[in-house]
Amino acid sequence: MSHRFSTVQAAVDAIKAGKVIIVVDAEDRENEGDFVAAAEKTTPEVVNFMITQGRGLLCAACLPDVCERLELTPLVENNNAPLRTAFTTPIDHINAKTGITAKERSETIMSMVDENSTVDDFVRPGHVYPLLAKEGGVLRRAGHTEASVDLARMAGLTPASSLCEILNEEGDRASRDELLDIAEKYDLEIISIEQLISHRRVNEKLVERGAEAKLPTSFGDFDIIVYDVKYETQEPVAIAMGDLSSVEAPLVRLHSSCFTGDLINSLRCDCGDQLKMALQKISEEGVGALIYLPQEGRGIGLKAKIRAYALQDQGLDTVEANHALGFKSDMRDYGVGIQILKDLGLSKIRLLTNNPKKTDAFIYGGFDLEVVDQVPIHPEPNEHNQKYLDTKRDKMGHQLP
Repeated sequence: MSHRFSTVQAAVDAIKAGKVIIVVDAEDRENEGDFVAAAEKTTPEVVNFMITQGRGLLCAACLPDVCERLELTPLVENNNAPLRTAFTTPIDHINAKTGITAKERSETIMSMVDENSTVDDFVRPGHVYPLLAKEGGVLRRAGHTEASVDLARMAGLTPASSLCEILNEEGDRASRDELLDIAEKYDLEIISIEQLISHRRVNEKLVERGAEAKLPTSFGDFDIIVYDVKYETQEPVAIAMGDLSSVEAPLVRLHSSCFTGDLINSLRCDCGDQLKMALQKISEEGVGALIYLPQEGRGIGLKAKIRAYALQDQGLDTVEANHALGFKSDMRDYGVGIQILKDLGLSKIRLLTNNPKKTDAFIYGGFDLEVVDQVPIHPEPNEHNQKYLDTKRDKMGHQLP
């Protein structure tokens, strides 16, 4: 195995074979690597390797049904940990003397995921920390807890895992380079949570048509389709005109919702103008689609966006305001939008955008969808949005004049 990241399939195969792998999260999140193994294959040897080479806290991730069966409750009522890691009651198997040995912790983890075990098979508090994973896995929360459960499920095993953070010899978080060295030294597969998210967004159908109707507008006659998204409450919308299969690469816009710009013609941004211009361009060609994605304020939500506006009133630009509130400059994800385009039967598109990152989403997502042209969409600036547009151009790489 060479000194680089593995494929998701290679990691799944290793989990299935009872091996330990390394899972890395985003560099702007914890920037941490964890050893991960399937819970039902967590032998004493696996435990010993994880705790001696990982040096972190050995945990066991599981879904709500396990927590209900074993009466595992949240460790605290108000979880204010930065990433809301869902620790529950620590336990030991009833046969354990102290519960701390590799053999005892292995027995605790393997019994915990045995569907015949009951609350009486364990004592509490103990030395194994069960973590409650969210249903839907990394598509709902991009954490090691969910990633490890996803990997076990994808391997055809009980959706539960053991995991342990990896520290270096100085006791700090192991860096990316150190994690790659460890993977090479012990011949382990290593993947990132981003890879796992992309893999699932490509390989699992997450969108379904919920409702469809005709929609006459001032721009012409469209069809409107509202989608349901698995594991999420959002309802994205496709507004399509004409026979999308009649041209090789129809015009497409992925438009993120903007209450202030789209609905009440705010002059602080160019969103409403871009929405109207996109519909106008599609109308002129007689064929195309606009996908309306509910990810307000570049993904931070309406309330946070208005807080960012207040900071901009004090002199910050849009990127600085997002950072001041603890957000990345752009939190949007286009995986759901791309799945909708696939559902509409598209394989080649001309993308209406000034944002090259949207084009990148198609390249790096692994989708069978090709952007053959990036079509600019430049509304006239005004005195209220000129600084905003300059920031998008200078700091976010948007192709604007």
